[in-house]
Amino acid sequence: MHRRRERPTSGQVEREFMEALQRLVDGQPADPDLAKKARSGTLKINVSTVAKEAGRSRTLVSHDGCAYPRVRAAVLSYAKPPAKVTSKVEINRRLRKENAELRRSIKLARETTVAVIRRMERVKHEADREVLAAQRRAQRGNRDPNEIAGVRPKTASPATLSLVRASG
Repeated sequence: MHRRRERPTSGQVEREFMEALQRLVDGQPADPDLAKKARSGTLKINVSTVAKEAGRSRTLVSHDGCAYPRVRAAVLSYAKPPAKVTSKVEINRRLRKENAELRRSIKLARETTVAVIRRMERVKHEADREVLAAQRRAQRGNRDPNEIAGVRPKTASPATLSLVRASG
């Protein structure tokens, strides 16, 4: 006669999933195919491998509204995100784009540096002119600005002044 198998409780199934997950994390799966992958170093922890190790259907933990959301969350916490598949062409394109952006930023930095240097030179030239003007004013001292070629208007005779003005 055919004997009916007892249906496990949801707590038992969840425990089986968690034990299967722990065996996979420890690298000691009971399933022969998964044990072979563990020895070769290619075993990945995901919903399918945990379900296979537990001997249960993966639909019990594979989707958002699954029967065992705590098991799903635990499995997904151990699962590594899928590696981004990129070809050499895509990598070269990305590197060229990054290189062009860096070249633009270098060019901008150089132009800014040149502009700052030119501004500094103009400021230095203006400062040098102001220093020379200040030196001339200091050299002149308290002399009368209307003084002509060393002749002081207050001490010179009117004839001397008329001669100096006529010759100038």
